[in-house]
Order: sequence, then C-alpha cells, then structure tokens
Amino acid sequence: MARLRLGYTKSRTGCQRCKARRCDETRPSCRACVRHGMECSLSKVSLAPRQAAVSPGPSAASMSSSGATPSPGPALDAASPPTPALGNTRTLNTRPKPSNICPSSPSSAGEKTPGAVLSSPRPALTAAAESEAASPASAASTDPFPYLAKFVTSPPEQDTTHWVVDLELLHQFITSTYTTFTVDVSRKDTEQLWQVVVPQLAFAHVFLLHQILAISARHLAHLYPRRGHEYSLRASQHQSLSFGGMRGALANISPHNCHALFAASSLLFISSLAALATGQPVVEGPGPSVEDLADIFLLMKGVGSVLHSSNALLRSGPLSRIFMRVAADQASMTMTRVTHALNDFSLQADEIDHTDAAGPIIRAEINHLATAIRESATQTESPEYRTVAVWPLLMSDALIPLLRQRNQAALALLCYYCVMFHAAELQGYWFMQGWASSVLADISKTLSPPWNQHLTWALAYISEQTSKN
Repeated sequence: MARLRLGYTKSRTGCQRCKARRCDETRPSCRACVRHGMECSLSKVSLAPRQAAVSPGPSAASMSSSGATPSPGPALDAASPPTPALGNTRTLNTRPKPSNICPSSPSSAGEKTPGAVLSSPRPALTAAAESEAASPASAASTDPFPYLAKFVTSPPEQDTTHWVVDLELLHQFITSTYTTFTVDVSRKDTEQLWQVVVPQLAFAHVFLLHQILAISARHLAHLYPRRGHEYSLRASQHQSLSFGGMRGALANISPHNCHALFAASSLLFISSLAALATGQPVVEGPGPSVEDLADIFLLMKGVGSVLHSSNALLRSGPLSRIFMRVAADQASMTMTRVTHALNDFSLQADEIDHTDAAGPIIRAEINHLATAIRESATQTESPEYRTVAVWPLLMSDALIPLLRQRNQAALALLCYYCVMFHAAELQGYWFMQGWASSVLADISKTLSPPWNQHLTWALAYISEQTSKN
C-alpha cells in the first residue's frame, strides 16, 4: 500500500525564524511564532516594503495591461541595510549563511531576480576576480565555470614556471638520470638506491633535493641541446642552493645527516663534471683545464670528509649496498698498461732533487693512484670510473697547489689519471665527455722535457683506444 505523503505549505516569504519550520505566512504573526510566544518578524514588515524588495522588472503599467502578476522578492530584515546585488552572478561563499537572511524566491517567467548577497565578509579576491566583480556582465560571459569559484581558497600563483620545471626535473631523475650513474651490469642493485632511497632522504634534507634537481637539469641539457641554456641555468640555481645547505651540514656531520651528505657529495661530483663536459651549453671558451680538474678534486675532498667521519654508519645504513665489493674477472687492459707506466714513472720521480719539497708529494701520489687502480679492480666490473672517483679521496691536499702552480712532475702524473678518465668516458658516462682530452691539451701548453714523454705516452694510448671504438 502506497504511503500517504503529508502535505505542507512551502514558505516563500516567511519570517526568518520560521524558515526551517516551513512558515505558514499567516499575518500579522505566523502560527509558529504565536504558538511559541515569540515576536514574529512578519509583524514588522508590511506588504509595501516586501513588494519594494522585488527586483526591477516590467513596469506596473505594462504588467497590469498584460495581466501579469509580480513575483514576490526576498524578505530582508529591517535591521539589515540592503546590499546592492552584483547583477545576475551570485557571489559564492562557503561561509555559513547568517540567520537573519531569508532565501530569495524563484522568479516568474520572464523576470530576472538578483541573487541574494550575503552580509558576511567575502574572501579576498584576486585582481582578476575583482575585475569580474566590477563588471558582472563580463564575468558571466568570460567564466564558463563560475561554480568552481567556491573551491578556490587562495589567490592563484602568478608564475608557475619554476615549480613545473622542478617537477619535470624530479621526474627525469627517478625515470632516467639515476640509471646513468653506473654502466656496471653487476651493480644494478644500486640503481634502486638512487631511484627510491636517495629521493626519500632528499625530502628530509633539502640540500640533497636541490642536488638531485641540479644533476637532472644537467642531464636534460645533455639530451636536449636546444633547451640546454634553460636547463643549465636551472641547474646552476639548484647547485647554489645545495651548496648553502651542505656548508652548514658539513660543519655538523651527524648520524642524522651523514647519509644525505654522502649522496649529495657524490651527485655534486657528477654534476660538476657534467657542467663542463663536451656538448654542454656553457659560456664560450676553452674546455676543462687543469685548474678545473683541481676544483673537482677539492669537491671530492668533501666526500672524503663524510666518509672518514661516518664510515661505519654509511656502511651499515640505507646506502650500504654502494660499498659492497663485486670482484672483477680480471683487470682491464687500460688498468694494466697504466700500472706498468706508473712503475716507470716512479723511477724518474726518484731522481727528483731531494731538496725539492715536491719530490715526496709526487712519490706518495704515484702510490695513491696505483692503489686506487688496484683496489678498484677488485671491487667492481667498471673499475675505470671507480678509479676516477677514488684517487681524489686518497690524494694528499698538498698535490692540488702543485697542480695549480703547474709543477712539471705533478702535471706528468696527471697525464696517467687522464688516461683512466678517458677509459671511463668510453664506457658511456655522459658527464665525463671531453674532460681527458681537454685537460691533456691544457697540460701540453706548459709541460717540457723530460716530463713531456709521459704526455706523449698518454696521448698515443688515448688515440689508440679511441680508434678501436
């Protein structure tokens, strides 16, 4: 049996208090107010003011002649001064409606009733919104989705260029750039660290996040030369921001930040090489020089400081797999040739005048480079790149000033390092392109006999290896 629906009278011009109670509009006081002993607002509002509140429509004369009946408008509280309505466009507001405002009544056919304007304060508007408010007709015609306005809680950002580009850079890192840090198929397990673990660390250490975005920008500049200058500029900006955060963290290395510092320092090494690699959009001029390589060595000293102070924590922490050893089948031809050449070089270094302060430094660095080659051969299938990264960590601080001073023996030793550098470049490391040949060209400007024989050997070997590839 169908349920009977109780009838009720829909209130159109009822008092404010009775709106929720379905006011019966009995005058001078509605029945609900009489029953509750309350003073009814209808007793204060005469018929004339209510009719005056109706929106401007057809003239009375034309209405009477056509037989049309005017539609009642919204009943306003006498205590609340009427606020001019903004044309036909209703101002949306998510604030609760004041209790002293009645809903506007529906219009008759052909009538235009202005929307009710709330007396509560409006949210701050953007310049565009203020312009629309000043010109309601224009707002209605230019905004095809006015109902979306109530979901806007703050002014829109005027310039979204930077954060959109940064999202592009982060996407590039976790989908592509991280795979370029190693070409060693036996160490693919470390890729997950760079793709997942390192970005997670970066959200807690902003200097690492800036470093991630910097290396991604360098990679995109390499892949898309037409936008190279744009990406390089963004890379430099993030690099500078990363430096600022790393300075403070390096002064206070702790179990909390050592992992992020190690990752940031490693990425800084790669990003710094990429900045001057062949094909990168840089300021016009010569390629990387001995001076530039000395700067790279100083950067790697920062990695060394983190390693020395937190070695045990790093080897047992979230990045521990980076330190795992993977034995190679045998040393590469390049490593074998360079090791033999270093033995011959050490004999010449022994003949350096013992009164020369550079003698002990050079002899010690020959051993350091040979040690880096030997240890790298036992830890990875890609020992050339590891040698390039490890020798600066073992290097004495005293060698860097000798390189800047163009000491002949120091430059001769650097020739063998460039051979290892070039061998790593041939394996496909995009951020190392052009470094070895450019630095050797710079060395050739000042290296003289008998030390230039080491330069001759290095250039001949590089030429031989390049022809094979």
